[in-house]
Amino acid sequence: MRERLVNAIVRLGIATLIAWVFATTSLPIIPAPKWFAYVQVPVVIFVFLCYAGKLLIDTFFYDRYKP
Repeated sequence: MRERLVNAIVRLGIATLIAWVFATTSLPIIPAPKWFAYVQVPVVIFVFLCYAGKLLIDTFFYDRYKP
């Protein structure tokens, strides 16, 4: 159980770092319109929360068969 929890914490940390990068950086190639900033952060946070929820459900409630 400890190994699964450490693995989940590491994966959650990596996902947090990726979400932070996507939420704080803008697109350098395309000049983004002003409304894009109001859409970018909520979408990144929504995707991060969905991934974190799936990760926690898989970590704690996934049935691992051991014969």
